[in-house]
Amino acid sequence: FRLERVHDIRRQKERGAQEELAAARGRQAGEEAALGQVDSTIEDARKRFRVVASSGGQEESATDLAATNAYLERLAGRRAVAVRDLNASRDEVGRRRSDLEEAARERQALDRLRDRRRAEHDRELARTESAQLDELAITGHRRRQG
Repeated sequence: FRLERVHDIRRQKERGAQEELAAARGRQAGEEAALGQVDSTIEDARKRFRVVASSGGQEESATDLAATNAYLERLAGRRAVAVRDLNASRDEVGRRRSDLEEAARERQALDRLRDRRRAEHDRELARTESAQLDELAITGHRRRQG
């Protein structure tokens, strides 16, 4: 198969695309975990906010309430960043999946071409062998006749 080197390159490209997709999925999982951690931290801070808010009108409660509220605002910013990063990771996974699908299609096209050429070669070989066997049979028949 004359295109075997090209086929090897396409296989390597497909393997590389598989590895890049796996890495992108790993990054996505990390981003999902980070978002989950931020969400958990926000929930804990909200619980603290509710506890402070329900503790009555003490002066330190007002300070704690303000501090907890400021902390919640910072966490909301961190959550927005985590959501943005997760969306970027999801987009990257989609691109990597498309790259892998394209690489697989290219390799499969060469696989089909190789298989067709192999089948053509096998048919030609069978035809040649059949012709040789026919020639041997004719030669044997002529010897017996003559």
